[in-house]
Amino acid sequence: MKLQRGLAVGLLLLAVPVAVVRPLAAQANRGAASGIRDASGHPFRTPAGSPLEPVHRLALLSATRDSLRDGIALADVGDRLGFWIRRDPDGDVEYAGAIHGGVFSRFDLGGPDQALIEVHYRIGALLRARFGEVAARAELYHLSSHLGDEFLLDTGARPISTSREGLELLLQGSPVSGLTVYGGPGVLLRATPDFEPLSLRAGAAWESAPGARARFHASVDYFGWAELDWEPAIAAELGAGLGRGTRVGLLLGFGPSRAEQFLRQSERLIGLSVSHVR
Repeated sequence: MKLQRGLAVGLLLLAVPVAVVRPLAAQANRGAASGIRDASGHPFRTPAGSPLEPVHRLALLSATRDSLRDGIALADVGDRLGFWIRRDPDGDVEYAGAIHGGVFSRFDLGGPDQALIEVHYRIGALLRARFGEVAARAELYHLSSHLGDEFLLDTGARPISTSREGLELLLQGSPVSGLTVYGGPGVLLRATPDFEPLSLRAGAAWESAPGARARFHASVDYFGWAELDWEPAIAAELGAGLGRGTRVGLLLGFGPSRAEQFLRQSERLIGLSVSHVR
């Protein structure tokens, strides 16, 4: 029942912008709308710079926690499948359904066998929409995490099994060409162990003009969670495009760990990242 109530609330919240934006839809600029569509032409562009989003990513990083510094590798595999889209005749309102999922892995580069430290999984059902120059996404997701067997044997660490389902609503806009901003709240519907339910995510991403000989990008993502007393988890990236959807850049991060098993540990990350998103 909690899951059903949560989905109903999310769909209701998603419908709110219709009343606000619909009267302005006739004035919507198709160029502005292109900034909030993905490469497939569906509404709501994936915030590829957010560590919460399932994308393909390989990163070699230095991770600092207190006085400890480790070399780690992130190997993420994730994608999405859009299975339905509906547009009104004048193209000012559109709805689309999709699913996405990913595996987020962390490896120890300092050990002799580069053992798996932690892996977590995220799968979500998405309802995406665009109302004129504003896009929205409601995601009903499941997330679970596990420690690597070799890491447990080497360190004697106790596994902390985390699993939760939640609902997140994000709004997105493109106030100027090349710039996309997004943000919105999240709420947990079930969690093991019990976690504080409320969270907030926001961010911005910039890309140089498509016609430029070299394409550059920059992004910053914020995630705050009541469970962690709203300590900000910040991820930033600066780099260049290698081809359609593929990019390389300098990755920075600080705040609570992006590894689920270590979410109560603060860390600083810096290194190189290669990612791909459709």
